[in-house]
Amino acid sequence: MSNAVFILAASCVFPSGPSLPLADAALRSQLSLLQYHPQYLDSAGAAPRISCFPDAPSFDAARWGWLARHALAQLTQSLTPQWPALQASPRLLWLVLPDAARPYMPSGLVAQVSAAVEHEQWPWQRTHLVCGGHAAGMAALVEARLALDAQPDALVVVLAVEAGLGREAMYWLDMQGLLHGASVPHHGQLRRNAYGRVPGEGAAAVALSTSPQHASSSWGRLLGCATAIEHVTHASSQPCTGQGLAQAARQAIEQVHQHGPARIGHLFADLNGEPYRADEFGFTALRLGRLLTPDWQRSVPALASGDLHCASAVAHVALAAYGQLMRPQANPTLVLASSDDTLRGAAVLAANPPIENLPEIRAWRSPSTSTA
Repeated sequence: MSNAVFILAASCVFPSGPSLPLADAALRSQLSLLQYHPQYLDSAGAAPRISCFPDAPSFDAARWGWLARHALAQLTQSLTPQWPALQASPRLLWLVLPDAARPYMPSGLVAQVSAAVEHEQWPWQRTHLVCGGHAAGMAALVEARLALDAQPDALVVVLAVEAGLGREAMYWLDMQGLLHGASVPHHGQLRRNAYGRVPGEGAAAVALSTSPQHASSSWGRLLGCATAIEHVTHASSQPCTGQGLAQAARQAIEQVHQHGPARIGHLFADLNGEPYRADEFGFTALRLGRLLTPDWQRSVPALASGDLHCASAVAHVALAAYGQLMRPQANPTLVLASSDDTLRGAAVLAANPPIENLPEIRAWRSPSTSTA
């Protein structure tokens, strides 16, 4: 993976950020749009809060398709200035969806979402399905980068969608103690769970290319991307010390050295209110300390979007890419992806290098013609 990968455009959709510019504003202001679940009641008869669009409370497969179609439409609009140069490029799609073993997902999900992203402007040469948890988007990005090495003229899209907000899905989270604000037994009484995640829905997409002709119009560069395995999950009895997440981050940062040495100045963390994630992130930051700038900054998108589960990694990469476009930084951005399963992932993004203008050349004037 030695070729530079250019991020041509991105899109992101969630309730408080229905477009990427609004999602960026919601992230920076920590603005969320929460409402009580319209169907599920916990053991105390109270409805937990979720991050969802204020429309009809139908959490079937069609909702996933609508979100995927919306993300692809926004991506297409962002690519409009570059579209003439992309007409002849083969189009490859990586579609990120939940693991088939995840309980209470709607039936016909893969078929519904696959049909939603079929469009005459996107005649997909190949579609790759990647199923998993929070870090599945990073696995898709790794595969997409390898495909670009083999097919440099291709236009690659990685698209992820999440809308697992049905009543049975809430019950599954509640029974694991992962639902924020739900009533949990404590010394014979019920109390609100102060930890856990606020489930959310959304979709995101990233368009990638290695063609040098797109370098000047790209949003930035994807310098590194890697995955690793973490053997201590949230179901384990011991705390997670971040070995897998730090390993993925180091591997991604090592790929950056092909483009010159740099330290990480901005870090996207998928903290979602769970003590497990807090432990993992804290230890990971300590392990990566020498690779970070002294004044490194942290962003936590889940504070605005809720927990986007399998769409979170791609959404965070899209937000990081837009941030680098609008507020270029000298140091790269590191996006970390934890998960409920064993997979961990990391990606390193950087703004395009500044264009150095030629020095001003003034016309020579004879001293005899100059005026005082």
